[in-house]
Amino acid sequence: MYFVTTDERVPEKIRNEMSQWGLAKDEFTDNGHWPHQLYIREARRMIGHYVTTENEVLGKVNVEDPIGMGSYTMDSHNIQRYVTDQGYVQNEGDVGVHPKKPYKISYGSIIPKKEECTNLLVPVCVSSSHIAFGSIRMEPVFMILGQSAAIAACIAIDRKKAVQDVDYILLQERMLRKKQIINIE
Repeated sequence: MYFVTTDERVPEKIRNEMSQWGLAKDEFTDNGHWPHQLYIREARRMIGHYVTTENEVLGKVNVEDPIGMGSYTMDSHNIQRYVTDQGYVQNEGDVGVHPKKPYKISYGSIIPKKEECTNLLVPVCVSSSHIAFGSIRMEPVFMILGQSAAIAACIAIDRKKAVQDVDYILLQERMLRKKQIINIE
C-alpha cells in the first residue's frame, strides 16, 4: 500500500486513487489493521531427485514411489489483463486444468539430489513444475507430504542413511501402517 500510494513510478492517477483507501478497519484490530502474516502463494521450489509435472497430475506418467496424493485443480492466476484489437478485455496467463482423478506424488519430489544434500526432506517447496505446484500447493497435500517426510526421516535416522537411500518398500509399509493413502487404483 505504501508503494502504490507514494512511489513516483506508479502513475499519479493511481497513487491518488489508492491513497483514498486504507486498511480494513474491522480486521486485525489488535495489529494496527495489518495481517499478522503475508499470504505467499508460491515462492522458490527445490529441484530435487524427481520433478513432478503436469504429466503426473494428469495421470499421463506412472509414479513408482508415491508418498501421498493430490487432486486439486492445477490453477494459476492472471498475469495481466489487456484489451484486444476487437475491444474485448482478455486475461493473460489464467490456467485452470482439472485432474480426472487423484494423482500420486513421488518421494523423489521431496528429496534433494544426493550430491547437493543428504539430510533434508522438503514437503512444501517440493520439486515440481509451476503448473503442477498449482495443484500440490494445497494445505491438505502439504500435511500428507509432511507425514510421509516424517516417516522417511525416522527411517533415515534409525538406519543412519541419507534420505535418498531410504528403502522405499520399508517407507511404503510404514506409511500404510499409519493409514497414509498413496494409491487408489
